[in-house]
Amino acid sequence: MARGHVVSLVQPGSIGDEMGIEPGDILLEINGHEILDVFDYHYYVDDENIVVLIEKPNGEQWELEIDKDEEEGLGLEFGQSLMDEYRSCRNKCMFCFIDQMPAGMRDTLYFKDDDSRLSFLQGNYITLTNMSDHDVERIVKYHLEPINISFQTTNPALRCKMLHNRFAGDALKKVDILYRGGIEMNGQIVLCKGVNDKEELERTIRDLTGYLPFLKSVSVVPVGLSKFRDGLYPLEPFTKEDAKEVLQLIGRWQDKIYEEYGIHFIHAGDEWYILAEEEVPEEGSYDGYLQLENGVGMLRLLKDE
Repeated sequence: MARGHVVSLVQPGSIGDEMGIEPGDILLEINGHEILDVFDYHYYVDDENIVVLIEKPNGEQWELEIDKDEEEGLGLEFGQSLMDEYRSCRNKCMFCFIDQMPAGMRDTLYFKDDDSRLSFLQGNYITLTNMSDHDVERIVKYHLEPINISFQTTNPALRCKMLHNRFAGDALKKVDILYRGGIEMNGQIVLCKGVNDKEELERTIRDLTGYLPFLKSVSVVPVGLSKFRDGLYPLEPFTKEDAKEVLQLIGRWQDKIYEEYGIHFIHAGDEWYILAEEEVPEEGSYDGYLQLENGVGMLRLLKDE
C-alpha cells in the first residue's frame, strides 16, 4: 500500500487551511508516526503540540509544527472515512440478512462489513471475529469507545455454529480485554427461534451482566427473515406466544439488574411488542435510549410526541 493518505478536503478556516494544507496533499506522519488508519489519526492528532509531515504533489515535504487545543481537529478529510480499506465479514451467519436479499440490486448492498473501526465511527455492530489482537490492543490504548458487539450467545460452541466460524467462540475472549481496559460497550443479540432463545438466552444475559458497568446495554432483536432463504439454515419466525415469553424473560432480568445496578441493561427490540400486541414500556425503562438506532425505543418516542 502506498505510504500516506491523500487529503480530499480541507475545511475553510480550519487549522489545516491556515497551515496551507490543500486537497491532493499527502499526510505522511504525525509526531513521527506513520498513520495506518483513522484510529492512529485521531489518537495522534488530538495532542496539543503536534508535528505533521505533509508531502505536496510536486514531492516537496513540509514539516508543520502545530500548537492547538487538545482534541481540536485539523479540519482534514480523506478519501475514505477509515483511511484504509473496509474489512468484510468472514462469517456465514445463519441469520445474515444480506444472504436473504434478492439478486440484481446495487453492489454495495451485498457488502458484509465487520470492521471495528466502523463500530467506533458509525455505531455498527461487530462480531469480533475479524479483529486481531493488535486491533483490540489499539482500541484499549487509544480508548476508542463505545464499541458495539453482536454477541448472539455466550455459549462458545453455539456461537461457532450460529456464525459458521470455528473461531467465533474464542473471539468472545476479546470482550474480556476490552472490559479490563475499561472500554465502554453496547451489545446485541439476534434471537433465532430454537437456537439461542429460552435457556440459551438466559445464559447469555447472565454471562453479559458480568461485564457491567462497562457493557452499558444489550438489545435483543428477532431475526429478520425474507422469502429469499433457499439453501440457508432453516429458521422459523417467532409467534405471538414466543414474543410474550421473550418479553417476560427480559422483564425478569430487567427487574433483577435494576435492583442491583440502577439500570435496566437488557432491552427488547420494538418488534417484540408489536408481535406480542403489548404496550411498550415507559421512557424511563430505556436508560436514555442507548439502543435507539438498533430499533429499541422508537415506538415509545413516537407515542410521546
